[in-house]
Amino acid sequence: MNIRLNIAAVSLILTCALPALAAEVASSERVSRELPIYLGGSFVLENTAGDIDVVGTDDTKIVITAEKNVRALDKAALDEGRDATQLALLGDQRLRLVKTIVPPIHSGRWTSGMRYIVQVPRTVHVRIVSASAARIHVAGIRGNLTVKSFNGIVVLDAITGPVIVESANANIVLNVPPRGFSDTLLSTVNGSIEVNAPSAARFQWVAQTVQGDARTTFPVNGTFVGNTYRGRVNGIGGPTLTTQTFNGSVAVLQNGSKLAAARSVRPERNPVAPEANSQISSVSDVKSIQIPSVRGFYRVACVLCDVEIGEIHGNADIATGAGEVQLGTVFGECHVMSRGGPLTLGHVIKELTAHTEAGDITVQSAREGGTLTTGGGVIRLMFTGGPTRLQSGGGDILVRQAAGPINAETQSGDISITIDMSSRTERVTAKTAKGNLSLNVPPSFAAEIDATVITSD
Repeated sequence: MNIRLNIAAVSLILTCALPALAAEVASSERVSRELPIYLGGSFVLENTAGDIDVVGTDDTKIVITAEKNVRALDKAALDEGRDATQLALLGDQRLRLVKTIVPPIHSGRWTSGMRYIVQVPRTVHVRIVSASAARIHVAGIRGNLTVKSFNGIVVLDAITGPVIVESANANIVLNVPPRGFSDTLLSTVNGSIEVNAPSAARFQWVAQTVQGDARTTFPVNGTFVGNTYRGRVNGIGGPTLTTQTFNGSVAVLQNGSKLAAARSVRPERNPVAPEANSQISSVSDVKSIQIPSVRGFYRVACVLCDVEIGEIHGNADIATGAGEVQLGTVFGECHVMSRGGPLTLGHVIKELTAHTEAGDITVQSAREGGTLTTGGGVIRLMFTGGPTRLQSGGGDILVRQAAGPINAETQSGDISITIDMSSRTERVTAKTAKGNLSLNVPPSFAAEIDATVITSD
């Protein structure tokens, strides 16, 4: 059902200036609506001018309060503005679209603005597009969040799902919740970015700034190449925080710390360890290998050692008899094997092959997919962009975002797979001998499903 309402509202942000006349008139109205939506559905809000406040709740419906304020030179112009500024409620339970409609060309004798206060289920995917707003605030969302704005300030609180914020002039503030966050991209041309996170938060930080600076109160380990800094906060692993600004500055702060205490991560102010460019065929007496960055490919085979490398700008071939392997970003193909330790891998650009005889495997992203196998551990894959095979001898398998075919199998564990929101269809095979299967798909997903349950229970 398509619903088109001619309603009115408050919190005006002017799109053009009216001549200063004593006879200026104004009108303000408010309306509320409730819309059912699937818990995994999508909500899109497009506004021309006005503040936006979106809050996630445990309810199963969307509650919208829209306020419209029209200012005009006289009564006739006021009526024209009220009739021309409309609210459209479109879509269905899979996709809800809320849109402010204002004609791009009119008499110029009036201005209008729409303010939105919206409550949505936490698991809904949210997209906000704003032409002009003094403030956009989003809180408590677990689904995907996308915000596109022109100016003002964008404030994000307690967002645990993937985030993309893009703006021309807005300042961006992200307040990370204690339970952590997902991959996040914050981008503004002329604005600044501030991130506040718990002191124990672990994540990978990519900062890009041309005219400004990148500062932090966290202990970081990384390198600055050109205008891009790649670092690790509290060790390898965790989501990736990408902050991009041209004229502004970036600050990543521990909760409770002050901006004045933040230090720059630029090389001249915070030197880092020299990079390595090495190829090691075999080592037997080394218990630990720690290298911030490797230029080119890297190969190592050790009997009993832990391996920790921040960046490898080429292919990686790592084998350890009984040790833990932690890698940040691998720009080439990645082959990792351990006979008795956990594997924690960040971003792998090319094909990935990872195997451990007895340990968990955690991968932040496998851009081209690959093969992950463990003899008896849990497999966690945050993102895959290509065909991926996952096999565990006795643990759970979790795929947070799959943009390619998935083949998952475990002997005694649960399997949970979430398909990427942009996918319309995908081939998925999931088998477990003793466990549950969960497949989450976007609203527009289409497929033939063959589900078989063999159990004595």
